[in-house]
Amino acid sequence: MFCCLKNCLNGVLPAQAVHITKTSNPVQLDSSHMGHEVVIIKNGLRACGTGGVLANAPLVQSKSYFEVKLQQSGHWSIGLATQQTDLNQSVGGKDKESWCLNSNHLVLHGGEVIYRLDASKTGQQHGGQNSPGHGSASLETSPSSTVPVDLTPGSAPVFPIVGGPNTGSSGTDQTGLPQEGDTIGVAYDHVELNFYLNGKNLNVPVLNVRGNVHPCMFVDDGAILDIVLDNFAYGPPPGFERILVEQSLL
Repeated sequence: MFCCLKNCLNGVLPAQAVHITKTSNPVQLDSSHMGHEVVIIKNGLRACGTGGVLANAPLVQSKSYFEVKLQQSGHWSIGLATQQTDLNQSVGGKDKESWCLNSNHLVLHGGEVIYRLDASKTGQQHGGQNSPGHGSASLETSPSSTVPVDLTPGSAPVFPIVGGPNTGSSGTDQTGLPQEGDTIGVAYDHVELNFYLNGKNLNVPVLNVRGNVHPCMFVDDGAILDIVLDNFAYGPPPGFERILVEQSLL
């Protein structure tokens, strides 16, 4: 735990002495909605420790987008959640109040596997959530879990990574799967939740996201995540924009 915090703090004051100040962008990680063992620093933009944290603004606009930089590997989850989710868990998507892409390459909701990413399955198209042929999709059965959660990856459709393995040209995305140094983009339009890897759509649309949802991040085992709310590394898809805050929330 000490090593994790040392890397997370990265030269700043100890966690208990860090004061989270408002930046020009009022959206940041919310210290009033985080797990007991989560540490937030870097003006409310970095999370480490163990557990989950929400951003302080719900996604109320028609099309919103944010990014998360994988600063250090470990167990992580990125996606959306309501304020009713259990933020003391180390894995997102284990309850009905969160929808997350996880470091074990699974997209989870309600403790169920919706998709499994597999860079070796390029050229194969398998059904996903609410898609035709979902029940007859060819499944990968080899274990892939790196997160201590009781799930069965073989029950989910294997989904090919856009571009396939070893397609990166800038030192990231060399395996076709999220890894340290990569950027995960999250786009939500109240119909679909989509995830992007270094600007490429992973094509694992999550449907039926319900409730007043916020950006969420879960960390464990040394993971360090930075939420990016503007000045994006890859930019939002057409029609999407950074998270806007309702005047009533300011």
